[in-house]
Amino acid sequence: MADDKEGREDQARDQADEQAREETEEELERMDEEEPEAEDEEDEYADLTDISGVGNAKAAALEGAGYETVDDVRRASQSDLAEVDGIGNALAARIKADVGGLEVSEETEAEVEGDEEEEEAAEDVETELRPRGHADKTPDLSEQEERLLAQRKRVGKPQFYRQDYHKKKRTPTSWRRPRGGLSKQRRGIKGKGPKVEAGFRTPKAVRGKHPSGFEEVRVMNVDDLEGVDGDTEAVRIGSTVGARKRERIEEEAEDRGIRVLNPTYEEVEVEQ
Repeated sequence: MADDKEGREDQARDQADEQAREETEEELERMDEEEPEAEDEEDEYADLTDISGVGNAKAAALEGAGYETVDDVRRASQSDLAEVDGIGNALAARIKADVGGLEVSEETEAEVEGDEEEEEAAEDVETELRPRGHADKTPDLSEQEERLLAQRKRVGKPQFYRQDYHKKKRTPTSWRRPRGGLSKQRRGIKGKGPKVEAGFRTPKAVRGKHPSGFEEVRVMNVDDLEGVDGDTEAVRIGSTVGARKRERIEEEAEDRGIRVLNPTYEEVEVEQ
């Protein structure tokens, strides 16, 4: 009798365990079915950039104003969002419509899209490098000086090299008059290189002038601009002058109407 009683108790315990296991499995299956929906709802607005009309710049502006999460944006009012830099009333209404159930009219949508197009257009501004100061200024020249400058540019001048500079590495290219009795360059044989002769000299009226026609004046500081005639002379800033002093020289030269032959180039917007 004792064995039968123990057998019935064991069978009852087994049935209870089996029923509890089935209920647990059903509960787990039900939770698995409900979790993806919750994750989808959370993942729909995982970041501020997931909100309609909010990009990286707008998200940074919202975070700077204290709205770091989507929940912060959802709890804020439309007027509060409109006060954030770069948001405005139209975009605030669109944001609230996306996260807070606010209806947006077609006019508001069009206004927001127009703002986005203006921002994109502002980012696509073309720029170019332009010289500072009076880079296009030219001197008042006589007809003869203009003719001689054009002639000097047209005729040019050959490059005078030292004899046999190409045969040995230790021989420099700087000009030296050939002296050898059998030197072909000294005798003027064709193909042996030109010699320095009086006929190659530029006309005296334009000798030593810049191609623009200005007389060059080398300056190292602002004081060197004293006495420079902006109508006939132009300055060239020394290569060892630092950026800060160079900027002061260029500003002073611009105020005095003096052209700088080696100006600093700055980036400016191109008018379309």
